[in-house]
Amino acid sequence: MKTLITLTTIILLCLPPLGFAGKIYKWTDADGVVHYGERPPSRNATQIKVPHNSTGRSSPPAKPVNQQDATNKLLDAFAKERKDKKEAEKKAAEEKQRRDKNCSNARRRVAGLKIGGRIYEINDQGERQYLGEADIKKRLADAQKLVEKWCQ
Repeated sequence: MKTLITLTTIILLCLPPLGFAGKIYKWTDADGVVHYGERPPSRNATQIKVPHNSTGRSSPPAKPVNQQDATNKLLDAFAKERKDKKEAEKKAAEEKQRRDKNCSNARRRVAGLKIGGRIYEINDQGERQYLGEADIKKRLADAQKLVEKWCQ
């Protein structure tokens, strides 16, 4: 009896877990990006049929023809990774430079408005138009919001 239970258990454990395979859906969002997932976010998702082989495992990746091909693929992958990293660092540096410049401009504007005195702007006719206290306070509040935005 024990051997029958043990044998049955071993056979059940060796069967591929096809019954546990979930459904996979494919959909495109509003930005045109294709997504895959187990739960569709809307009705426009389509179910994807996933083929299973007899062992229940996915097929192994294709092996390169020779060692030279494998080395070249690896070197290409490293080069692409370095290039992507360099581009990401460049974008980050440009973004930091832009934020620093905007922060500096916003702080100068706040400092200029806090100094006091008569503040003016040039109108369309080229004449000076002096600002009242309410206008100065409003512009100061706007400038401080810009400082909070750019100087984090």
